Amino acid sequence: MNEIFEEATQMIQAGLNSVFERPDILIFNILAFAVLVFFVKRFMWKHVTNFVDARQKALNEELDLAAKEREYAKTLQEQSHKDYEQMKEETRLLKEKLTLEAYKQQEELIVGAKKEAKRRLEQADKDIEFEITQANEQIKQSIKEIAFAAAEKIV
Repeated sequence: MNEIFEEATQMIQAGLNSVFERPDILIFNILAFAVLVFFVKRFMWKHVTNFVDARQKALNEELDLAAKEREYAKTLQEQSHKDYEQMKEETRLLKEKLTLEAYKQQEELIVGAKKEAKRRLEQADKDIEFEITQANEQIKQSIKEIAFAAAEKIV
């Protein structure tokens, strides 16, 4: 492995040294680079800059759109959270209201049942009193009849 690294290092040093040993290659490379720069500047620079500007504009528009969409999503999230909290509060209030109504109905049913039980007891007392009165009347009538029958037998 070390042999490969040493060989690569020697090749790189040989390449660097060849530039200084042969100035004609250096001059040729500088000239070729100058021609390339001139050619690019003369014929391609406008196209490249137009392409880069158009790409930059498109990227900026996409970034602006993404920022607007992020802001819109944030607004929607906040609104959803507010709606959720409002619904949660409404649900809590409705639950309390229904619970109170249920307790009121329960209380009304209990009061109504007590009144009905009291009314039935009073009616039962009246019926018993009536039955007792009727039984007493029958007993009196029976006593009268027995007394009358006894008086007839005596007379």
